[in-house]
Amino acid sequence: MSLTSIISDKRFQELRDKFKTVFPRPQINLTGELVAPPQTNNHSIVGQAFDYLFRFTLEQRHKAKVKSWGGWVADSSYRMITQTVSATNSKTIMVGYRRDIPKDRKEFLKMLETEYSNAKQNYQKYLADGILTDDIIKSALYLSRLDVTFRAGMIDSNLGNESEHDIKDVRQLISVINHDHFKVDNHCFLNPTFGHGSQLVGGADADLIIDDTLIDIKVSKNLAVERDHLNQTIGYYILSLIGGVNNDENFKPIKNVGLYFARHGVLWKVPLSTFADEKTFLDFKDWFITYIEEKVWQRSGLLDKIKSAKADRQEKTKKTAKKTTRQTTKQTKKKSTTAKKKTAKRQTKKKKTSR
Repeated sequence: MSLTSIISDKRFQELRDKFKTVFPRPQINLTGELVAPPQTNNHSIVGQAFDYLFRFTLEQRHKAKVKSWGGWVADSSYRMITQTVSATNSKTIMVGYRRDIPKDRKEFLKMLETEYSNAKQNYQKYLADGILTDDIIKSALYLSRLDVTFRAGMIDSNLGNESEHDIKDVRQLISVINHDHFKVDNHCFLNPTFGHGSQLVGGADADLIIDDTLIDIKVSKNLAVERDHLNQTIGYYILSLIGGVNNDENFKPIKNVGLYFARHGVLWKVPLSTFADEKTFLDFKDWFITYIEEKVWQRSGLLDKIKSAKADRQEKTKKTAKKTTRQTTKQTKKKSTTAKKKTAKRQTKKKKTSR
């Protein structure tokens, strides 16, 4: 499960209703034209490729201020596929949604390694020069197809075979970005997670946090803020109240939430105070934790694992605190002993001199 799957799951209608009641929809006036219409039906692949390339662009423009840019989801997919393909002695492997499309194993593995290496090189080149070439766009599309394995457990049959129409689609999405919308003063988090807040829901990573604003990217033909969009962005904020951002549970910078509609070049952004006051958010956070543990994970038979993981974290924190205390005490004693030895040595030297 994940935050997105939980809040969109009709089995948890109580949660959906709670979001709607506690955080009523504000008045929203969005205007804009479809300036980057879809060029193919590969909406999901193109959207994910845009996500990759948009993040690369932010990293290229704000190098020193970009935080937490770790590995790609595609890295995990690459390892999964290469391990699986390398482990078999069969001459062919089966790919595609139904695993019914045969590929020559050696040729496929060679293609996989070559395109992955190219993607790393094109990424580094783009960071260095910022030139939007077909090569970096192809690499972004390749990475988005790799993602399918991690997210859906299958190998995209078109992996490594990118169409000119998809390349054109991604290029126009990048070209309509108004970079004034994404100025960075202090920090830019790419794919931020929310510590044990993310763990609570089985996984959650947002698209962006720029300074004090969390932004989710929508690559859709529809210029409309849906209820699920509001639940998702507010949900990320709730998770940040639980676990902070990335590995820092005390870092809670979010004051605004926004949605960027990439096909319209429109950024919608509002303060969190538009939805509720601080106490309401904190009360909802407490209710949310209980609901997820009792209604979501208990139904899945995973509540005991959640509690066990929580206990492990608490025990680990205690051990770390004890270790730090012991180290501090040891260092203090060592300094004290050293100081005493130096004092004794000076006194001995002084006596000898006086004689």
